[in-house]
Amino acid sequence: MANDIKRLMTSGVVALLVATAAAAQGAQQAASPLPAAVKQAVQVNKPGAEIDKLEIEKENGIKLYDIEFKAGQGEIEVAEDGTVMDVTTIVDVKDVPEAATAAIKTAAKGQAIKQFERSEVRAEIVKEGSTWRISKLSTPELVYEAELANGEVEVTPEGKVIKAGK
Repeated sequence: MANDIKRLMTSGVVALLVATAAAAQGAQQAASPLPAAVKQAVQVNKPGAEIDKLEIEKENGIKLYDIEFKAGQGEIEVAEDGTVMDVTTIVDVKDVPEAATAAIKTAAKGQAIKQFERSEVRAEIVKEGSTWRISKLSTPELVYEAELANGEVEVTPEGKVIKAGK
């Protein structure tokens, strides 16, 4: 009888462990909010990168996944259908064109620059009639960004300020 109780308890513990593992795996899969097309775009453009932060937003009715990676691996913004909007890489100041560096420093108005980034814009959201759609660019556009203590600055390689401030 003691052996029967041991077998019953062992079977119960094994069943509980299997059920817990299955539930954890299901929860992990359910917790991953990335559609297959977005996962694929991330794997192709940032292989091996680990997600640090994920923001899901809608811009003019189009769902976008803004993903920041750990350990200085940059960022990517991908539309729900897998279209890569832009890919951002952290760069050294020596890799930023002089005109862009000068414009960033002027726009920063003495604020410390935390890091420089190069963003390769591959697609944009455009309005056609009364609807919005994603338009892939024939040639990616480069934008240089600087993270400041209080906001960021975005400029073209030629030094034209696109965005200054928060």
